[in-house]
Amino acid sequence: MEIEPKEITKKDFYSLIQKAQDELGIRDEDVVHLPIVSQIKYEGKNFTARNAALLYAGIVFFIVVGLPSSLYLTIIKETSFGNATVQAYMDYYEATGDRELRCLSFIPYPVIFFTRPPINCSECANVKDIKYASNLSQEEFLDLYAFSMQPILVKDGQRNWTAKNAFSYDYFKGIYSPGSKALEKTDKDCQFFPYETANVKNMADFVNMSDERAAGKTEPYYCGWSNCDGKAANELRQHYKRPYFLSPELDHSKIDWVFMGLKGFGAELHIDNVGTTSWQAQLKGTKKWVLEAPPECYGTCIPRMEVIVEPGDIIVLDTNKWYHATEILGNETSIVIGSEYY
Repeated sequence: MEIEPKEITKKDFYSLIQKAQDELGIRDEDVVHLPIVSQIKYEGKNFTARNAALLYAGIVFFIVVGLPSSLYLTIIKETSFGNATVQAYMDYYEATGDRELRCLSFIPYPVIFFTRPPINCSECANVKDIKYASNLSQEEFLDLYAFSMQPILVKDGQRNWTAKNAFSYDYFKGIYSPGSKALEKTDKDCQFFPYETANVKNMADFVNMSDERAAGKTEPYYCGWSNCDGKAANELRQHYKRPYFLSPELDHSKIDWVFMGLKGFGAELHIDNVGTTSWQAQLKGTKKWVLEAPPECYGTCIPRMEVIVEPGDIIVLDTNKWYHATEILGNETSIVIGSEYY
């Protein structure tokens, strides 16, 4: 039956999205990945009932046919077509999404786990342990480590940084003070990960913790956030800069990450979807990293590695290929700044 095109309102559009969420159990983050969505002008000018019907049909097709087919072809049959189908999902997001906001929160973790492209195990076959380095030249880093699966811990990576002395809970509370534009922007547009922190859901909750909790005297916490607010980012970057071993031609992310928390907390074992290699600088406190090879590389690559990252260290690794978990050790509050390069 032909659907007669007609103008619909933004309210109609959101009602359609709500219906999709209620009946299919999906989230906004899943909807935005559909090709039809990229063609919609959200102000309602060219969004017709035909588009609405196609959008709903596309959601149903993706959930009922597309994803199960990809899982079957990739995991059970291990066909090149199946792998290509999964890669197409990643390529579409790469082409249409904001690369500065790529992260695993945009794609449900079970989807990442089951549909990620298989790793070429030859990339980690020669990795025997985590390398340690000091006085690392930009040429050596670029040749040996920058885009490989070889993790490296640079012991003197924070040369001439003042962040270790400047960053603290009170410092961040001052940057993201109640009513500030930085806090409003962060809560609205930036990513915030409360992990398992009780009673903290966003940046506003984080900076409103009591002094006793911030000092670790009551409930523990571990949170991370992106500094996507330009003014806040500029303030933070007065105290750190591009690590000295990263050559200028590397395209550095415009968005950095901050992770802060107390002993015993950290991130559970997971794999990322940021598309490139990451570095994380341990400003304060001590953190244990556990790296595990992807399942398809068991028997070819080293199955597990551990490293203790101390103040002044920078760890560099491809978190899209190594499963990784972290745990804060010791009694000092852990503060980490991190980013990606391309």
